[in-house]
This record gives sequence, structure tokens and C-alpha cells, in this order.
Amino acid sequence: MSNPDSAALRVAYLNIVQGIISRLANSSSVIKGASVTVLSALLAFAGGEHVTFHVWMFILPGVIFMCYHAYFLQQERAFVNLYNAAAAKPLSTEVSFVIDAAKINAVKEAYWSVLARKTIWGFHLPMVAGFVLAFWLSPRG
Repeated sequence: MSNPDSAALRVAYLNIVQGIISRLANSSSVIKGASVTVLSALLAFAGGEHVTFHVWMFILPGVIFMCYHAYFLQQERAFVNLYNAAAAKPLSTEVSFVIDAAKINAVKEAYWSVLARKTIWGFHLPMVAGFVLAFWLSPRG
């Protein structure tokens, strides 16, 4: 295969991977928005009359959304690593358009290390703490 053909294939592959990275980054943003929306709805529900509400009812959805956010961040970082590995290869190397689990798992960071990142805790912990504080300061809390 000629060098221009190889370069065109490499660019096409990198565009595919970049599209996946963009969708995963968008999913992380959607998860953050959904987390705020659900916790806001729970806070509004907690203010209703004859409603028994407990603090853990904020913490449980917060933890669930935090875990989803960590999962999407883990996947995004794996595809960034896959992109970087493909971009670093010499142009003479043939490009395989197959993106299988083995390729992803080879570059994937451990879930628990992603979950422990400041990106995750820096958003979700203060948010849940803010909703818990708002609940406690409300007349019904």
C-alpha cells in the first residue's frame, strides 16, 4: 500500500476513534446534568407534605451517578490511549479498523483508580453534600 493510502487510512481510523471519544465525553456531561436534575427533584419531593425522607435518599443516587460518571471517564480515557497509540505508530504500519475488547482492555485504566480521581469526587461529593445540607436546612429536614 502506498504512503498516501496508508496516511488516509490512518486519518480515517483516528477520526472514528475521535468520534467515539467525543460521544463518551458528551455522556459524562449528560451524567452530571442528570445527577443534578435527579437530586433537585428529590429535594423538591422531600419538601412535600406527609413525606418521610432521609438523607441516604440523596446519597444513594449520588453514588450511582458517580459510578456511571467514573465508567464513562474510564472508557473515554481508554479510547484516548487507543488514539494516542495509533497516532504514534509509523505510517508504514497497516491500520486495523477492528476495535475489539482486547484492544480496549489493553489500554484501560482500573475502574477503582478512575473512581478515586479528583474529577469524579470534585464534582459529586460537593454536589451531594450541598443537597444534603439544603435538606437539613429546610423546614422539613
